[in-house]
Amino acid sequence: MPSDPWRALVQTFEATPMPGPLNGLRVGVKDLIAVKGVPRLLGAPELADPRPQPRDAICVARLRRAGAAIVATTATHPLAYGIVTPQTVNPRSPGRIAGGSSGGSAAALAAGLVDGALGSDTGGSVRIPAACCGVVGLKTTLGLVSVDGVQPLAPSLDTVGPMARDVATTARLLAALLERHPGACDPAPPPTLRIGVPLQARRSRLDAEVRSVWHTVLDAAASAGAQVIDVDLPALDDSSLANGRVLAAEAARTHARAFAASPQRFPADVRERLAAAHPLDSPPVRAARRVRAELSDQLARVFDRIDVLVTPTLPCRIPPVGVDPVVVDGHRERVVSAMTRGTNSWNLVGVPAGSVPAGVDSDGGPVGMQVVGPWHGEATVLRAMALIEELCGGPWPPVAGSVS
Repeated sequence: MPSDPWRALVQTFEATPMPGPLNGLRVGVKDLIAVKGVPRLLGAPELADPRPQPRDAICVARLRRAGAAIVATTATHPLAYGIVTPQTVNPRSPGRIAGGSSGGSAAALAAGLVDGALGSDTGGSVRIPAACCGVVGLKTTLGLVSVDGVQPLAPSLDTVGPMARDVATTARLLAALLERHPGACDPAPPPTLRIGVPLQARRSRLDAEVRSVWHTVLDAAASAGAQVIDVDLPALDDSSLANGRVLAAEAARTHARAFAASPQRFPADVRERLAAAHPLDSPPVRAARRVRAELSDQLARVFDRIDVLVTPTLPCRIPPVGVDPVVVDGHRERVVSAMTRGTNSWNLVGVPAGSVPAGVDSDGGPVGMQVVGPWHGEATVLRAMALIEELCGGPWPPVAGSVS
């Protein structure tokens, strides 16, 4: 069982694995995803149905059929609408946030409590905590992995994705989620890789240490034979805000009845976002959908010339617990805006994107790189992530001494 600092990470229970390609793999499941016989508390017990779930979500059932041992449910930011997971400690940087909303899954991996995990990602909720906790996380193509049995937040953006301490295990989990041959998603050594670097990302505000790690990764990839190509995605500048508006509008619709009945029962940060949401048919949300169409068209053209995009997962060092706003490249910025600035865009257009540890800052905090691929290009994304993992000396082991 976890020691005291980790009790908020997981709710453990007995599970007997079946023979299969994931036999012996201990998996944690974000407490937004149904696990048979276990309450789904959503990080907000006061809003959740406390009764045990009658059946597994499809994604959980598929992991069980592949032999995984479902050993824990993991903490989430309330209703998966946030990027902190305040009840969870970051094992690699205890004074800094674990990220969210799948913070419990990332922290449990970093602490060695589980070997693999499931998270959900609507604006970065797999990739952000993976970057914060120094693990691997993959946001899948919209609709690729079933969300049946997963509490919705924003249905046109919600995805389920695998997380692990290494890219190879992440690929094994994905194969099981898709019920494919165990080697179907293996990140085999890539052929000549064409890496795109958005000009908009080059011009964006980044902490100097994050930019340095990014440039080091790009230089190392080029030295290993990859082509590094600047690409122009004009709609990228507006896409993070656009995703936030669609997300807020759909989340307000998802929780409309409960919010109208008892808004005071919602955690303060979630309540603030739901109250500020524009209606789904409002001009700002219609404009956001136009940005989605523009960026989708631009990406389709760009992916004719490149295989993946590579950017920092986060523009900043991992924020200290309780600090908001943060300073990024000399500018004050709300934590939620800063942390989702590099991830939101890819939910808006539904493409796959993963985060892999690539370095550390001057205090030893993880710095993650994000790899973005074309629709249904998970195999290419995983190959590029495996290359970065190899070039950067990964995978990272669990934190020594964090489990008793």
